[in-house]
Amino acid sequence: MSKKPILERYDSHEIYGFPGQGPFLLTCEHASNRVPAPLRTNRSDRQWLQTHWGWDIGARTVSREIIRQTGSSGVFSRFSRLVCDPNRAPDNSTLIRCAVEGAVLSFNEMLTIEEVDRRLQTYHAPYHAALDRLVTQRQKQAGDAMLLSVHSFTPVFDNEERGMDIGVLFHPYEGIARRFADEIAAEGYKVALNEPYSARNGLMYAATRHGTSHNVVHLELEINQKLIGTTQGARKMGRELSRALGRLRLRSGSN
Repeated sequence: MSKKPILERYDSHEIYGFPGQGPFLLTCEHASNRVPAPLRTNRSDRQWLQTHWGWDIGARTVSREIIRQTGSSGVFSRFSRLVCDPNRAPDNSTLIRCAVEGAVLSFNEMLTIEEVDRRLQTYHAPYHAALDRLVTQRQKQAGDAMLLSVHSFTPVFDNEERGMDIGVLFHPYEGIARRFADEIAAEGYKVALNEPYSARNGLMYAATRHGTSHNVVHLELEINQKLIGTTQGARKMGRELSRALGRLRLRSGSN
């Protein structure tokens, strides 16, 4: 394994880690709150982009730490989910949101079919092509692998406090998901399955798309942002999740 992880940065995504090596493939669809040119933002937009609507706070740092600890690799988006959401299918109604909590986003206000297609071709498609190549590269090597999509959630949503620390989303792979949840709980966290969202509702698009097409075990993590809102907290979480992953025994074809 190389001594230092590689970093390749493109307009739509970045690749980090040790491609073709390690047991895990990390994917972070909401790693950035960047709105690339030629799109422009105003003051109201920028306020929303700093919140959970703009990106998954802490998820990129957690993912990078897991990659370093396990000698694995990953793909991270370099555009906000409000530009277009790589964790949604191209025909999903929430692919691009024109407003959040009643506030209109200026860069989505005059959205046209041509602009939707441009964003799909410029950001969504290259992100998924990069992830597809990374999984293909890893599958050329021996040993079991797991595709793990890393996300975070806001502690309070719609005036309701979410009490759990971490959610493990799965569909199918229930057996592995339950074992992983137990290992995370052993690190001292309150863990739930298919919470705060269920993978059975199509909300785990990226992991499902590539895990299914490559026949590789795939799960998604949802981490409470109160635990990873700082770099220190996110890296600590990454180390603890790496320990849990290190105890998780994968079995090819198991569920």
